[in-house]
Parts: sequence; C-alpha cells; structure tokens
Amino acid sequence: MTAVPGTSDVGRSRRTRASLRSLAPLFSVLMLIALWQVGSLITPLVPAPLAVIQQIGADAGSYPANIAQTMTTAGLGYLWGNGIAIILALLTLPFPRVQALLERIAVGAIALPLIAVAPILVIVFSDNVPGIILSAQAVVFTTLIAVILGLGNVDQSALDLVHAAGGSSWTAIRKVRLPAAIPSLVVGLQIAAPSAILGAIIGEYMGGSKGLGVAMIQAQGAFDVPRAWALALVTSALAAVAFLAIPWIVRVTMPWVGQANSTIAARAATRRGLKLPWPLTVARTVLSVLGTIGVVTVAWWGMAAIVPGGGLVARGPSDVIHYFADPTSVIISQSGQQQSALDALAASLGQTAIDAGIGFLVGTALSVVMAVIVHEFRTIEALIMPVSIVLRSVPIVAAMPLLALVFGRGILAVTVLITMMTFFPTLVNLLLAMRSAPGGAVDLFTVTGATRFQRVGKLLIPYALPALFASIKVALPLSVGAAMVAEWLATGTGLGASMTVAATMSDYDFVWGGVAAVLLISLFLYQLAGYAERKIAARLG
Repeated sequence: MTAVPGTSDVGRSRRTRASLRSLAPLFSVLMLIALWQVGSLITPLVPAPLAVIQQIGADAGSYPANIAQTMTTAGLGYLWGNGIAIILALLTLPFPRVQALLERIAVGAIALPLIAVAPILVIVFSDNVPGIILSAQAVVFTTLIAVILGLGNVDQSALDLVHAAGGSSWTAIRKVRLPAAIPSLVVGLQIAAPSAILGAIIGEYMGGSKGLGVAMIQAQGAFDVPRAWALALVTSALAAVAFLAIPWIVRVTMPWVGQANSTIAARAATRRGLKLPWPLTVARTVLSVLGTIGVVTVAWWGMAAIVPGGGLVARGPSDVIHYFADPTSVIISQSGQQQSALDALAASLGQTAIDAGIGFLVGTALSVVMAVIVHEFRTIEALIMPVSIVLRSVPIVAAMPLLALVFGRGILAVTVLITMMTFFPTLVNLLLAMRSAPGGAVDLFTVTGATRFQRVGKLLIPYALPALFASIKVALPLSVGAAMVAEWLATGTGLGASMTVAATMSDYDFVWGGVAAVLLISLFLYQLAGYAERKIAARLG
C-alpha cells in the first residue's frame, strides 16, 4: 500500500503537539519554582523553595492535627452550604420570580464581610461552629448560581416530551433538569472548595485553639517567614487537591456526565421575554431592588432578634440607623483621630471601592486576554492552568501577608490579591463559553478565509459576552470581600480595617452598619451587572 504523501509527517506533528501538551504542566511548575528561587535571591522576605520544603519536613509532626481540624471544619461547612444551596434551588425552581429574588439575596452571602462576621460568631458560638458557618456562607452563593444555571440550561423539547408523555413537573426535574445540571454543579462545587477552606481558616484566625489558621497567626506573629510560606504552601495544596478531586470523583462515579456547558445559555434563555418600554423596565428594576432590600431587612431584623447573646452583639436595622443618625456617634479613625461614625463609614467605603475597583478591572481584563490566548493555543492552556489553580487555591488570609511582604502594603498588593481571586473563575467561564460556540459558525469563518483575529473578534468574543457578565456578577462581590481582607491584614485603610478596629472596641453598631453598606452596594452592583447581561443577551438573541 502506498502511503499518502505527508501522512506520516502529519502524524508525527500531532504526536509532537500532544507530547508538548502533556509535558506543559510540568514545565509550568518548574517555571514557577524557578521564579520563586529568583525571588528568594532578590529579597529575604521570599524564602528559597528548598528552605520551605525543609521547614515542612521539620514541622511534619504538627501538620496532621492542624490539617484534620481545618479540613473537618471546612468539610462540614462545605456540606451544609452546598446542601442548602441545592435544596433552595430545587424548591424555588417552579417559581422563577422567587428564584430570581433568592439569587439576589444570595449575593449577600458572598459579599458579607467574613472579617466582620467572624468576631460576632466567635462570641456567640463555641468550638468550631464559627468556622463551619463561615465555610457554609462562603460556598452558598457559588453553588446556588451554578445549580440555578444548570437546572435552566435544558432542551425545551425534552421537557415538552416528558409532559406530553404524562410526566409531572417532578419527573421533568428528575429525568431532565437534574442530569443537565450536574456539569454546571461540578464547576460550582470546584470553585466553592477553596472558599470553604478560607472560611474555616478565618474562623481559626478569629478564635481557634488549633488548625492551620492558628498556626499561620503564630508564624506571622513571630515573623517566621519560612514557616509562614510552608503553611501557605500546604494550605494551597489542600485546596488544589479538593478542587481537582471533585471532577475526578464525578468522572469515576458518573462517567456519563459530560463537560459543563457555558453559563451563558441558561440565563439568556430563561430571562428573555417580551421587550418592555423603558419606563416599565426601570419600574420593574426599582421594585425588584426594593423587594430585595425589604426581604434582606426583614431577615436582618429576625436574625438580630433570635441570635444567641441578644443585645451583646446583635444590632437590628433601627439600632444601626439611630447610631449613624446620632451626631455624637464617633469612632477612632485609622489615624488615631476621633471622627463621626457616618463620615468614617463613607470615607472607609470610598477607599474600599477604589481598592476593589482597581483589582476587579485588572483581574477581569487579564482573564479576558488570557481566555482568548488559551482558547487559540492549547499548549499555553496546559502551561497556564496549573499555575492558575495554584494561585486560586492560596487562601487570601495566607496570601495577603506574603504579598504585603513582597509588594508592600499599598494598592499593588491589594490588586494582586484581588486578581488572584477573580482571574481563574472568569477565565474558566469564558473558555467554556468560547468552546461552546456553534461549530457551524466556526466552520463558516474558516471556509470564508477569516483571519484568527476576525474569528475571535466577531464570533468568540460576542458569543462569550453573556458568560463574561455572568462572571462579573460573581467577581464584583468577590473583589469587595478580598479588598476588605487585604485592608484588614495589610493596608490598615478602608472599611476592612475600620470594621476590624470597631469590632475590637465592641462597637457593633458600626460593624453592622458596615455590613449593611457592603451588602447594599454589592446588591446594586449585582443588579447593574444583571441588567447589562440581559441587554447583551437580548442583542445577541
């Protein structure tokens, strides 16, 4: 048989590319270690990789108990938070407006400042309960959104077939919606895993007796740089293992489950309807916001009324309003001067908005650029993804002190931290969107001789825009939360630092007022991103 000319060359080329892609993760890890080694030669604040490994070996005896404590707390919170999210999504599925309201309220869970809630929880509850609550709080929003998107991302003809065969709504959920939601749920569970560990560590920071968080406090307090880096590395490894284990478990237990489709389709399909005149659209948006605020206020009042400890730490809406309306309410500012509570809140909130805004813009822009590059060059994906997973897995309470040592205690360190928090989820979401672009459209661009830039600019980017806005809705509150942690641990400015000072002085009126301000702003930004998302979906529809 005569070989087709060039066939063997094509085969060798494909094998070479496959080998490069398989070795790329190893190259990226080696490159990261090399950069780490170079950093250790530049500044003593960055220990050499070998020194950190040796420190891990020296402390090996202390790790099992601390890891067990932290992972037990994180695991319980992870189960509770994900269970609550899945149940709420299923119960509200027949009621789209209720589900939309629940989604807006759930943004408060991710925007709720952990550093403000943690001291209150430590006073009210004992043992590792605060860490469990913080872990559950950290995962509810991500999983809820993932389940809602997955349940809605179904083929309408499949639902019609179930109903035509006499199946009930529950049958449609069980036979069609739940299987369709599993890939999206897996992505949500993956992103939630590092967040659960973060919640557990913050709980230990605020009042634990053992755990990785307690060990980090001790290392940072003693300025033991190698031990602090060692703990950060171990914690990151645990988070990365949890992140990577979830899809592996799904592949082993449910091999028929496919890859998650983009988050763009479900919301665009479920939220389209008749185009309303702009006055009605504005009125509906205003009513939606007011309804959300009303529900949150009632929930806040009820929580303040039933929380254990009563007036010791709980403050209701009326208490907070009276506190900030009283001109005699003052706090000690970061500069050590007395300042009216309302002025201090406004100034601190403005600084946090700047910190979060810069980090959000940098992280989003970087994720868009990298999504395009990774989509077009698969070998680069194999290089970038391992590093991205490692950076995403570093708990921010461990990363921020290290970043402050390397980049200083200013906006640069804050920006790097927020970029680490928002880059990876947005990158993954955009990649899924671009890869779910219709094959026929891609082929059309190819056969018409379109350049790569034309295909990216006129097909992939427009197709991924709804996914980008869906990611922005998650990244915005994440950026605010990360900025407040950075202010707490490093910069000493902004609402994160002000609320920490107020909590240490038992000024819980200011703490609750700060929580309310962050929630309102996060809800507003979430609503604004949702409006932009709907407009984009309508134009693309």
